[in-house]
This record gives sequence, C-alpha cells and structure tokens, in this order.
Amino acid sequence: MSSLVIPSAFATEEVRRTVLNNGLVVLTKEIHTSPIVTSMIWYRVGSRNEELGHTGKSHFLEHMLFKGTDRFKKGQIDLLTLKNGGGNNAFTSHDFTAYYFNFASDRWEIALDIEADRMVNCAFEPDEFESEKKVVIEELKTGLDSPWGLLHQEEEATAFKVHPYRNPIVGWLQDVEGATAEQQQAYYRRYYHPNNATLVITGDFNTEDILKKVDLLFGPLPAGPKPPVMLLREPPQRGERRLIVRWRSKVPRLAIAYHAPEIAHVDSYALQVLAGILAEGKAARLYQRMVEREQSVTFVSAEFGESKDPALFHIRAEARGEHSIDAIESSIHNELSSVSANAVTARELDRAKHQIEAHFILSRERTLDQAILLGQIETIYGLSYIDSYLERINAVTASDVAAVCTRYLNENNRTVGRLLSDGSESEEEDEGEAD
Repeated sequence: MSSLVIPSAFATEEVRRTVLNNGLVVLTKEIHTSPIVTSMIWYRVGSRNEELGHTGKSHFLEHMLFKGTDRFKKGQIDLLTLKNGGGNNAFTSHDFTAYYFNFASDRWEIALDIEADRMVNCAFEPDEFESEKKVVIEELKTGLDSPWGLLHQEEEATAFKVHPYRNPIVGWLQDVEGATAEQQQAYYRRYYHPNNATLVITGDFNTEDILKKVDLLFGPLPAGPKPPVMLLREPPQRGERRLIVRWRSKVPRLAIAYHAPEIAHVDSYALQVLAGILAEGKAARLYQRMVEREQSVTFVSAEFGESKDPALFHIRAEARGEHSIDAIESSIHNELSSVSANAVTARELDRAKHQIEAHFILSRERTLDQAILLGQIETIYGLSYIDSYLERINAVTASDVAAVCTRYLNENNRTVGRLLSDGSESEEEDEGEAD
C-alpha cells in the first residue's frame, strides 16, 4: 500500500491518495465541520463500455447491487442504512457507475463492509433478476415518455455515428428486454474488481485508522483482469444533421448539439466559459435576447461538462406561445455568429468566470458533494485536473471564447433536433426546463 498527499484546490483540507496492492485507489479527505461521513465507490465502467446489442448493462448492474449478496440478503442493505439513520443511492453515466452512503460519523463503517462484499459477491438470483428487469424497463419507458427525454435520446443517436455515447445510458429497450442473468454476471466479473475502482471517503474520521480498516476489508480481494480498452473514436462530422421527433406536445422544443472535446482538452475551459456567457443567469446573452427582448422562449440553456471522450456542447430552448421554431433557431445561430465575429466583453467574461468559480466552491460544501467531485475526476481523468482547474478557467481570454465558438459551434459540426406536435390534443402540457 502506497500513499501520497495531494493539495486540493477547492478547500483547505488535504486529499490523500492511497493505492492498495490489488490496485484499488482510495481517496480520503477529513472534514470535521459536521459529524457526517460519506463513502463512495466508483467503477470505471459506464454505457461507453457496452457492446452493440448489449446496451444498458451498466445501469442494470447498478440496480442488481442493491438486491443482496450471500452475506447481505435481499433488502438488508437498505434496512441497515435506515436503522443506522443513513442514506444511500447510486447513479450510472456514460463513463462510470458510482454508489454512495451517508452516515453519522459514529456508525458509518458498515458502508465499507457492504461495498467490500458486493464488489465480489453480488447475487444474481433468477427471480430477483427478472423482477428487477421489469423495474429497469419501466424506468426506461418513463424516461421516453417525456418530451426532453425522447428528444435527447434521438439527438445523441444522430450526433454520434460510431462512439457508444450514441447509446442511452439506460440502454435500448430491446437490449434490456433480452438481457440474461448470465450475461449480466459476466459483465459484473469483467468490470467490478479493485483495480477498476476508486473508493472515496470524506468527512469526520481519522485517516490513519480508516486506511487500516480499508486495507483489512478490501486488501484481500483479488485484482481482476484488465478491462478491455474502448477503441472506438467518433469521426469528424462534415455537415449539419437534422431530425424531427413527433410527440403529443403542442409546445415545440429545440435541441442543438455540437461535437466538443474531452476533459482537460485545451479548448474545454473556454467552452465552459462560453456556456456561462450564453445562458447562465438572467444577464446571459441568450436569456437577454430570447427570454427578455424577443420573449420567444420559456427557457434557454447551454451546457458543456467533463467527459472521458469527446462529447457534445448542448443548447436547448422551449418555444413560448405562437413563436416560430425557425425564428428561435435563427436567434441562437445569430448570437453565436456575433460571438465568433465580435468576441465577448470583458464584463461578460468576468461574470462567467466568477459564476464558475462560485459554483465550483459553494456547491462543494457537503461531504457528499466533495466525494462526488473527487471520485468523478479521479475516475475519468485524475486529480491533477482539480488542482489547475480554476487557474485555467481564469486564464481564458475573450479571443479564446470567440475562437472555440468558431471552431466548434458551427454549421458543419452541429446536429439540430426539433420536437414537434404529432397532432394529438390529449397532452397536459409539460413545460419547463430540461432535466
């Protein structure tokens, strides 16, 4: 077991990175402001790792890890969490699957027992598997029974031709329906082992004591085979792609996606600043133009986040009243052209940077928030990204913003999706911001 101390840019406390002999990465950060401990385990597997015809496995497996092991029977994980006054949950993304527990600091170590056990001993009882499959299918269908969920799925499947980011995280319906317990267990054995995981512990504890406990529980677990490398790369897009989705909605929705780079790419920081300038807050460009002056949309958003592989920069808008979806799209394109041609003002640039910095710091007050940040970044890139993040954001210039807007947010690099009415009159309108 080897350790080193890494100074963290988002708080004064230190983060310790420890690697067990079996390859498990352990990140610990003591926070003694409240008697709470968060423990999270992150597996470097998500929908990007799934093979054609077998989508949804990562998300399905997330569900199965709550169904019990030989030691912790069905329902016992949630029961122990409840009896000890804690909370637990999990989530799956394109790039990872993560599980967490929150407990008071005098009773949290049961979380380590559970995670060490279900890393290798998850049960795949046939009846429980089929029962949970119904739950997963219902979740999948619910996501599609919403205007933004349906449009987002179709947009990503159109924007990506090769890369697995084109597949829904929950999987395609026919793949989930055809999944078997044997296939799911094989997927579990391939990806769930110490050398493909990161354990993050934040909160009110003593690091030295906890590292001994972690080594005792996780140290004996055998390292697994090296997971297969995902070699698919999305080829450059060479022209605009457009799609129309028909749904039982009288409210037109617009989603525009542009191919954009992966985490820590030199252009990724300027793209994050651009997203803030376009749509973060009431002073943002698209909000001022489309919500305030033109009053053509009920909301407009611009989003760009970190991902392991090159992903998408999203702009979304929802029409207001009888305003034309053509005019809404034209306003967005015109504003982007203005950024490319005329750059942005110093005031816009400073405001966006301050918003990013405030969010980065203020949204990390809870132990859970800090565990999520540490685990996500370690899993998809490495903690060095955190150390230099704000410095790189602050170094972005107005010309950098104009340059990335020109380079990425252009016609040949975009996929435009429209959700329009199918003629049904039965909808109770579901207006509001996209999830």
